[in-house]
Amino acid sequence: MSGSQQLNIEPLTCTIGAIVHNFDLSRPLTSDQKHALEDALYKYHVLFFRKQNLTPEQQRDFAFQFGQPYVHPTHKHVAGCPEVTNFEFGIDVNPNEKPGADTWHTDGKFLVNPPIIGMLYARIIPKQGGDTLWVNMVEVYKQNLSNEMKQFLSKLTAEHSFEKNYKLPINSNPADIEKYIKAVKDNPPVNYQLICEHPHTKEKYLYTDKIYTTKINELNKEESDLLLKYLFSLVNKRPELTCRWQWNENDVCLWDERTTQHYGAPDYWPQHRQMYRCVILERKD
Repeated sequence: MSGSQQLNIEPLTCTIGAIVHNFDLSRPLTSDQKHALEDALYKYHVLFFRKQNLTPEQQRDFAFQFGQPYVHPTHKHVAGCPEVTNFEFGIDVNPNEKPGADTWHTDGKFLVNPPIIGMLYARIIPKQGGDTLWVNMVEVYKQNLSNEMKQFLSKLTAEHSFEKNYKLPINSNPADIEKYIKAVKDNPPVNYQLICEHPHTKEKYLYTDKIYTTKINELNKEESDLLLKYLFSLVNKRPELTCRWQWNENDVCLWDERTTQHYGAPDYWPQHRQMYRCVILERKD
């Protein structure tokens, strides 16, 4: 029996996403459970768990079982638990700061060791809005690209930049300015293949996104801009390659950061929404 068959899994769509029923993420995983979740994640790309009850430390510790939780250099984090980012927005929280995840993207593509898994925990959910969408980049590659285009793209690399997405806010205080300057210095642009192969499934996927990818290295600027515009457009071209999750409080989502992109709908503003996120890097030790 394969690992994923040991879980109570309900596929969400035909191409991406599944609900894992009756699974408590607050408890340490056995080796079999860990492998079963990994198998399911590689198969469905996005996994949802309902009715969880996690402290920030438990969320961090769960993430640590799959790799190294990342401490983001500029995002706000939970007090005493820097591996857990606090995404909290609403007019009563800060009327001058609105949600900004409404562009299709993959987290941390600017890193030398980019994320392998994302984890989001719903703490406070508005009455309406605030859904998150994911797209299967394996199927985008398979279904939207001709064989000739696949062959052409396989020879190309793209640059990804921290600075493209993260800008220093107006009226930043000196501490935030210092933090931002250090983050830019510590995260110079990196280069990855446009077409990557998943290390476990060996499936190929398109690895580029609108918020971090700056250019295709082997092309001139005009060619690069035109090709990137086309590749970015493929992400939301076919709704059947996506899933959309309407959050309830205490829902948790795990997703494969390599083979998906996601989009956070900002339509809930000015209502209050709070999400705790862990981004998991491959452990190199």
